[in-house]
Amino acid sequence: MIITGGHPYQGYSTGILKLDERCYPMTSGDVGNATSYPFPVLIREVKGLLNNPSPPITTPDGAYTEYVQLCINEAIQLEKDGVRCIAMCCGFLSLIQQVTAAHVNIPVMASPLMMIPIVHQMIRPEQSIVVVTASARLLTNEFFTAVGADLNDRINLVGLDDSKSFNSMCMGGKTLSFEYNDLREDIINLIENAQKKNPNIGAILLECSSLPPFANDVREATGLPVFDFIACVKWMHNAVVPEKYSGYI
Repeated sequence: MIITGGHPYQGYSTGILKLDERCYPMTSGDVGNATSYPFPVLIREVKGLLNNPSPPITTPDGAYTEYVQLCINEAIQLEKDGVRCIAMCCGFLSLIQQVTAAHVNIPVMASPLMMIPIVHQMIRPEQSIVVVTASARLLTNEFFTAVGADLNDRINLVGLDDSKSFNSMCMGGKTLSFEYNDLREDIINLIENAQKKNPNIGAILLECSSLPPFANDVREATGLPVFDFIACVKWMHNAVVPEKYSGYI
């Protein structure tokens, strides 16, 4: 049996691209925490990417905007470095899902918003999905349509815009710590309020890459199935590194 190398980094199935200068605490379950995965991941900052790209993603002359091009360049480099698939560390990067995937030859998953069409098919046709985001004000329909979803189609969008705990470290906040229990309460309260307004909610999608640590708490509080970014990455990993079965009948 011949074993072939050729890449500077080996043993990584998945590359994770994250925004630059993000040093807030990323607990296990956060997309940016390497211990969130049962397999090795190669996490890399996109130098100069200080925020997610916003619409439009091209300039008047047709070129990609600076932030979009930075993501494309780093995705290309990750592929050269040997990863088999790429995820991104902010759900708002759904906006560049298609353009990033077009520049590499490995699977890309920029945002859990990609799961919405699939989740819609899992639940009853009259049921909707609660999408929990960092900012409902900023997550406009462009971020949904970029991945084949529609904000106006069976989606209840709730955001952590008013969460003191979340915004102390994210969305411009600079603190290096946060109160975990306070943020958990903020997330659950948002979802429970959405349930009161719309009893026909069938599933929850945690869009923000910092929210998967709270998925189990949300499930226990609501009784609903919860989808998040880590589940997306694991799904993609299983496609590029299928499990070898060794059972018996």
